[in-house]
Amino acid sequence: MDVVFEVVSQRYPLDERAATLMAENLRVKAAHEPGAEGTVGARAVADAIELRLIEDTAEPITLGGDGAEAVFYALNARTSGGDQPRALYQAVKRLHDERLR
Repeated sequence: MDVVFEVVSQRYPLDERAATLMAENLRVKAAHEPGAEGTVGARAVADAIELRLIEDTAEPITLGGDGAEAVFYALNARTSGGDQPRALYQAVKRLHDERLR
């Protein structure tokens, strides 16, 4: 099962394994690095991923603001991954770059 993220009306699927790993990383970051970049929206995105996996639903997780920042930093920290994480990273990176302007 894929977990689907929506960034600026574009959908980006992540396979279950990649989504689970990202949710775990987001939870760890939120718990152990309060105040660090990307922690504000981390727990909410992790909860949304978990909910999609438990309910086995294809409803997308809409990313923007703090949630997009959390995913940006979570994926930026990864050193490996396939095309799916890379495409999602590029989408949230565009939002991140716009936020910095």
